[in-house]
Amino acid sequence: MVKHGHPAAVILQVADQLHADVIVMGTHGKGALEYTFLGSVAKRVVRKSRVPVLLVPLLD
Repeated sequence: MVKHGHPAAVILQVADQLHADVIVMGTHGKGALEYTFLGSVAKRVVRKSRVPVLLVPLLD
């Protein structure tokens, strides 16, 4: 599925349309301060989501 628009808004919109139980996203954060360095898209999704968001750190 390809959608156009602001990524966080589109992710949240599609999650609502699909009646998703959870949103799973990859992050670039590393270490104990991971939340501080979340990307802006992941941060917006976490803050505005009505369902749980599982953030998976990307492996190097």
